[in-house]
Formats: sequence, C-alpha cells, structure tokens
Amino acid sequence: MSPSKRAGVGPTTEGPILATAQLFYQPQVSSDGKAFVGVECLLRSVKPDGSVTGPGAILDKVVDDATADALDWWVIRQACTDGLRWPQLSVAVNISARQFQAHDFAARLLAVIAELGSAPAQLELELLESGIIENFERAIETMEVLRRAGIRIALDDFGTGYSSLAYLQKLPIDKLKLDKSLVDGTGELKAAAIVQAVSALSRALGLKVVAEGVETQAQQQFLRIAGCHLLQGYLYSPAVPAAQIDTFLREGWPAGR
Repeated sequence: MSPSKRAGVGPTTEGPILATAQLFYQPQVSSDGKAFVGVECLLRSVKPDGSVTGPGAILDKVVDDATADALDWWVIRQACTDGLRWPQLSVAVNISARQFQAHDFAARLLAVIAELGSAPAQLELELLESGIIENFERAIETMEVLRRAGIRIALDDFGTGYSSLAYLQKLPIDKLKLDKSLVDGTGELKAAAIVQAVSALSRALGLKVVAEGVETQAQQQFLRIAGCHLLQGYLYSPAVPAAQIDTFLREGWPAGR
C-alpha cells in the first residue's frame, strides 16, 4: 500500500465525520506582539449555516482506533497542505499519544511530507508529556528521527504534568509550551515565579518558550520580561480559518488584524 493511501483519509472518516471538519489556525507571535511567526492548527466543526463549534461534534463520531487514526492523518495532511501557502510561518500540530507511539509514525509522517512537498522545518509537533512517558525509549527514538529530518518538537501544556529537570535534559525537544493555567496566574507570586524559573531553565537548555492563553496586555508584558519567546492567545487572535491567515500575511501584522 502506498504511503499516501496509508496516511490519508480512509473510508471510515468519510461522510458524517469529516462533513463539518475544518482546521482553524491560531497565530503565534513574538513576545512584543509585532512579528507573526507561526500558527497552531486546531480542529473545528463548521456547520452549513456557518456556525463554528469545537471538535467535540467530530470526535464524538470517532468510535474505533481505525477512525481515530484516519482523522489524525487527515489533520496532518491538511495542516501541511495549508502550510504550503505560508512558507514564512511554522505550523504546529497536536499529536495524540496513540498516534505518536505507533511504531511507524515517523516513517508515515516523513512520507506525507515528501508527497506534499512540505518543508520539514516548517512543521512542529506538539506532544503531551503523557504521550511521551507511555513508552519513553520509543518516544526518544522517534523524536530523534524526526528532529534529524528537520521537524521540531514542542512539549505541550508544560506545568500540568510531572516533568523534572533531569527529565527535560533527556528529551530531544525544541520548545516548551506553558499551560494557560500558568499564564492566568501570572498576577500571583507562585505562578509568576514558576514562569520565570521555567523561562530561565529553558534558555539554559537551549529551548524556546511559548506561552498560550495570553489575553491581556499585563500578561504580555510580564511574559516578555520573564523571557518567553513566543505568545499565543486571544489578545492577538482567536483560531481563524486558513483564509484569515492569508489576510494577516497579505495586509501585514499587526495591521492586518
């Protein structure tokens, strides 16, 4: 079976599951808010009347691993396809533990990238800690293969798991994404101290820090001073259709907002 067939949308996801599926993209910007540098893709359900909801209506129809696998690969293929329009932006895709721990994940992903003509360096995989520790050794091997190909790896929702300093030293990753709960708490001493410590640690390890869920100017100012590299949240833009990303780039950022 060809890589494109294996990594594409199978018959189990046609019809009702993908009927309303669409990828939206939330901008990631520099810590001063002036440079538009990347997007995170997020699954949305768009009804015929134009109303948009979260992915629940789609995920509720996923009843087995085969359907989940096909949907996961549809997301990757669509994100890579849209990314061809934005060579100046990184494109972040959330990867489930089940998908990432598959023995052939790296080979399938690289086959999709080669088929579509995408630049590996444009793609960034966001992984939850739970998806890594499920099979730590396999995860390390897969991450190293992908990073050698040029793909970047981000540890998502940092601050909600059990990561230790020694653990971070072992992971071949490029970025940490601070969980929104930490960003929400930056007005409090403990959360602010954690953000500052994580930023300092990340710089020492050569990692970039992305803060998500940024909603206020006060949060932006604190995160910039604390040393976060990139910010993401409603202060800049909600997740929007791909056509809106085209507009942002065409009209210039932040003037295009």
